[in-house]
Amino acid sequence: MSDKIKLRSYAKLNLYLEITGKRQDGYHLLKSVMQSVSLYDTLEFSLSDGDEIEIETDVIGIPLDEKNLIWKAIEAFYNHADWLERKKVKVQLDKQIPSMAGLAGGSSNAAAALIAMNELYHRPFSDFELCGIGAKVGADVPFCIVGGTVLCEGIGDKLTSLPALTDCYFVVVKPDVSISTPQAYKRFDEMTITDKPNFDCFSAGLESGDLQDVATSMYNSLECACDMQEIAVIKQKLIKNGAINAMMTGSGSAVFGVFDDEQAAKSALDSFKDYPFSDVVKPVDKGVDTVD
Repeated sequence: MSDKIKLRSYAKLNLYLEITGKRQDGYHLLKSVMQSVSLYDTLEFSLSDGDEIEIETDVIGIPLDEKNLIWKAIEAFYNHADWLERKKVKVQLDKQIPSMAGLAGGSSNAAAALIAMNELYHRPFSDFELCGIGAKVGADVPFCIVGGTVLCEGIGDKLTSLPALTDCYFVVVKPDVSISTPQAYKRFDEMTITDKPNFDCFSAGLESGDLQDVATSMYNSLECACDMQEIAVIKQKLIKNGAINAMMTGSGSAVFGVFDDEQAAKSALDSFKDYPFSDVVKPVDKGVDTVD
């Protein structure tokens, strides 16, 4: 059994996020198109004698115990593979994806943990089975295992691959303010949303490769419920600097603008130097990959 593996876990953007209902158990039903992008964290996993989990990172404020989704994913893996000999798992995390941004940093780390454990133990589970385990760790984890351009429905557990989004760039900006995901959904539940999304136009744009149709049809129910001046200001600045359209991703607080030209995206980035995080990223076709 190999005892070490290094992976990249990629961030995601919600190009479309419509809340379509709510189950009796409180989970919201979604129709969401997620896109993996080139911003990533790097994680190194190693096995040794023992049975504990140890997470190390230089980033202050990240929980290093059972509150961390990496920890939860490793525990979930062992719970589903109780015939395997348990080992000490040490995780070195190089964090580049900002937290509480709607970029699925924690979920992508959990996806990497499940893939790493599966590889270290010679693949006892298929990707489909890993997604099933991941769904119990977090709603975005199955998508982060699969990656690419994916329609996620139900509570995030029904995945359909879509035509890849290519030849575009995103400027991603996170303001000082952070948004709690439970808080965002609670606010949505308390509001009456009147905006009407057009998923048919959005999906037709993806099918035909028409970036203009995709960008102008983007939608996010949670942004409609998020009345924050910082979000509106960033959107306006992105569009003023050449974005076809701009939108908050997930429950926020990161905002992204869609560009059809890399140089234009890089030029727009100059307007966001004072923000805690800003970067130009592009679509990728995976959620996690191995570092050689």
